[in-house]
Parts: sequence; C-alpha cells; structure tokens
Amino acid sequence: MVKKIQKEDLLADLCRVYQKIDSPPSESQYDEHGQYSASAVRNRFGKFTEGRAVADIPNPDMRGGNNQISRKDLLDELQSLGEKLEKTPTREEMAEYGAYAEGPYRREFGSWSEALLAAGYSYAELNRPGTHVARRVSVECTVCGETEQRLQSDLAGEQNVFCSPDCLHTWRSEEFTGEDHPLTERIEVECEWCGDTMDRKPSVVERRTFHFCSYDCMGEWRSECRAGKDAPAWEGGGELYRGPNWQKQRERAVNRDDQQCRRCGCTETEHFEEYGRKLSVHHLTPVREFYREADSEEPDFTEVNALNNLVTLCVECHRKIEKLPVVPQFDSVRGD
Repeated sequence: MVKKIQKEDLLADLCRVYQKIDSPPSESQYDEHGQYSASAVRNRFGKFTEGRAVADIPNPDMRGGNNQISRKDLLDELQSLGEKLEKTPTREEMAEYGAYAEGPYRREFGSWSEALLAAGYSYAELNRPGTHVARRVSVECTVCGETEQRLQSDLAGEQNVFCSPDCLHTWRSEEFTGEDHPLTERIEVECEWCGDTMDRKPSVVERRTFHFCSYDCMGEWRSECRAGKDAPAWEGGGELYRGPNWQKQRERAVNRDDQQCRRCGCTETEHFEEYGRKLSVHHLTPVREFYREADSEEPDFTEVNALNNLVTLCVECHRKIEKLPVVPQFDSVRGD
C-alpha cells in the first residue's frame, strides 16, 4: 500500500521550495523542485493556491509587476469595509469605497462570493437575489476519517468520500477483491468437441452458440461439422484454390503483423476469446483477380500470396474492408 502523504510534510516541503527559489512556487516549479507533486497538493487542499495559503506562502497576482496584492491584505480590506458599512459589502461598494476592485478578489478566490466566505461572512449573509455561492460541506474520508471541505454538488449520489487517491485505492483493494470484484463473475460451459469444462465471461457466453477450450478442439469440430455442405457459406461449390504456399504465407503474414489486426489492434488471443476463431488474413488484390488475369490457366501463387499482398485483420475489420469499393491502404505492409 502506498503511504499517505501527511499534510505537515506537504506544507514543510512547500516552504522549503519557497525558500529555495526565493518566490512563491508555481505548480510547474513545485513539480521540478518539490519532493512531492502539485497534484498531491491539490488533492490535499482542493487547490494549489490554497495549499500555498495554508503554508503562509503569498499567492501572487498572476499579472506580474509591482501590483501584486497579498491574500491577507485583500481579506483585511474586505473586513474593514464591512465594518464601515455595517453590512456585507458588495463588489460595487468595494470598487467605490474600498482600496481595491473586484478583479484581485476574483483572481485570488475564484469569485466575489468565495472571497466573502474566506473573509468570515456566512452563507446567510450572502443569500441575496442574483448571488451564486458554491456551497461546501464538511465530510469525512471513508478510509482515514480526515475531515475536508467539499463542494456539495460534487457529493450528489456519492456514498463514499476519499481525501486522496491513496485512500481511494486502499478502499478499492479491500472492497473489490476476490469474489467481491465486479468483474469476477464467470459461467461454466462445456467445450463443444471434447466436453471439458471452462469458465467464461457472461458477455462471451451470451454472444456464442459454441464454445471451445483450444484451437485444436475448434479445428477438429469445424472439420467434422462445418465442412462441405455443412459449411454456412456453402453455395454448391468451393472457394478459389489459394495455392500450395497459402498456409505458410498466411502464418508468415500473421507473425509479421505481430499477431494482431492491422486496422484495430485486436490480438490473436483477444480475437479467439471474442469470436472463437483465429485472425483472418486478407488479400489486398483479391484471389479472383489473379484467376481472371490468368484466364484458363492457374495463376502464379507466388504473386497471389506475396506478403505485400497480405494483411492480418479481425473478423469485423475484414467484413468492413471487403465491402469497400477500392483497395484500402495500410502503413508499412512489408514484403519481407
């Protein structure tokens, strides 16, 4: 289990980087010089700027120059103006009577309402027409029990809350293991040829009529039950002879293509699991074209089954390509 990063360690490291580079670190600067990462700070404090604030590191005005206003000065001015007006100040009142405008508050806190909340004003004081406030609530981490503020909208429908990815992974490793894991369900089926039993995913069982424990059993069953007139594609004749070198060239093409579909990347193992058969090998120039050119003579099978005329495809990609009106192009179809 990955050890959880303590809040104190994150704050100390932020201060160390602050002193090292002699300026408030940005996220990229902390990723470069910090012991941890900017994402670890965001996960712990909600925002990287909030982490800097907790560490008493000033969050600079990103406009640069000499007009940077500290978070403390902004909050002090908000509270001071509220005391003078004897009410919650509006952004218009800050622009007219205060030392700053709305812009610095929006850049520092995200919105005027969030700035008011940070200055100590309550939700009730902000409940005015036209005012939108992202409501936050206190929640406890399901794993470690640490309390954090979260947006109420983010918690809708959530039964468990986690303060960090580490706690999430810890919870998953404990709750989703063995038989409790949602992907462990399997159905026992029999091999159509030898009768041996095996466990398969429910989705695979639903899609297939026949199941086989190996390529050998599938081949034996097909030669017995799917040959000649029993073959689904039987139309009273056989397909064109592909030559004595076909099986050898087919195997070479599959190995050249790393035993995967050149169009979608489906591997030989995945293909057998999905369709119960090996990958297809497609002729870019159809075999019938070679027979047509040879007229009544036998075509040159060296050309018919040349590696640069063969490409490995899955069942779905093969069907799609067969319907295309032109020969498709594949990158780097090699002839070696």
